[in-house]
Amino acid sequence: MNLLWILLPSSLLLGALFLLQRERRSRQTLERQLKQVSDELKRTFQRLEETQARLETTFSGMGEGVLLTDERGDIVHLNPSFREMFRLTGKVEGRSALEVLANVACDDAIREVIQKGGSVEREIEFKKPKRRIFQIHFSPMRREGRLFGVVSLFHDLTEIRRLEEVRRDFVANLSHELKTPLTAIRGYSETLLEESGSLSAGLRRHAEIIFRHAADLGQLMENLLNLSRIESGREEVALESIPPKTFVSRLFERFHVQAGVKRIELANEVSGEVPPLMADPNKLNQILSNLVDNAIKYSPAGAKVWVRSRPQAKEYEIEVGDNGPGIPLQDQERIFERFYRVDKARSRDTGGAGLGLAIVKHLVELHGGRISLESSPAQGSKFKVLFPHTLSQHASVRP
Repeated sequence: MNLLWILLPSSLLLGALFLLQRERRSRQTLERQLKQVSDELKRTFQRLEETQARLETTFSGMGEGVLLTDERGDIVHLNPSFREMFRLTGKVEGRSALEVLANVACDDAIREVIQKGGSVEREIEFKKPKRRIFQIHFSPMRREGRLFGVVSLFHDLTEIRRLEEVRRDFVANLSHELKTPLTAIRGYSETLLEESGSLSAGLRRHAEIIFRHAADLGQLMENLLNLSRIESGREEVALESIPPKTFVSRLFERFHVQAGVKRIELANEVSGEVPPLMADPNKLNQILSNLVDNAIKYSPAGAKVWVRSRPQAKEYEIEVGDNGPGIPLQDQERIFERFYRVDKARSRDTGGAGLGLAIVKHLVELHGGRISLESSPAQGSKFKVLFPHTLSQHASVRP
């Protein structure tokens, strides 16, 4: 063997040594690369484990219930709060949400997200394991643009709705109890005013104050009862075909004296060619009366108050506007809250309690519609009421 190496030309020997060294370097490079890949995989798995641990901790610590379902509506994962809410024991993963929750409305919402791909929010009442009301937000889960499941977040509103019901009952009972003494006070003060010949000027003024405040309190009690009845969900909508121009003309007849005192122009700008509106006439009268009354009360002398109407593609719009002082921007977001008044001093002078617009909003929503406000200081205000063309499924229709 030694003789063979001696006999080999030196060039071949050098070439063999070069190949051996290059192979050694390649092997070392490959080993370093494999080590780097291995280290990167370890770090990746570690990050995944940390992310999974954070998600598990977040899900476990959330007070809201979290339900994950796949594209078929079968349960993939749920957190401890969800288990506690529905008193679930054992393994429920792999079973359908409809089977586990026994609630068609919840299953329909999940199906809607799967079919349409958008988020859905519902307030749903569950009967089992006990009566509870949840505000649920259903959101799609996507991977590379493909929907592979739905995440549902359950927020318990049961106690809030119970307290709201207690409040409504309290207001309704209190209003009923106060109506009788208020009626008596108003009646006796009215009797005193009718016999004003036997009263001194001072006593007559006192009787007028008693009568006026009793009337204001009576109106407040009536508004509270109306609002309580509407919020209870027991109020029905009886739809009729209403010609808007004629309806507004009759409405304005009741406000001619009130508007005349301040020289306010009432303008019925509804075209006679506008098609009829489907609405409850009594409730539509309450809506427009409140809006027109407010426009007259808070507009300066010589202003203009108008009503316009026009059908749109999916909605029927009625606008009540004025060119009065307008409503400040900071008050516009709260204008439909009960007892909220923009100008409290002026509201006391006009007898306003801040319930009118709250009643209007509820009555509009009872029709399945919505109301909006456009207003700027010194530019007047426009209240736009939008009724849907389609009839509410809860409404009874009169021919």
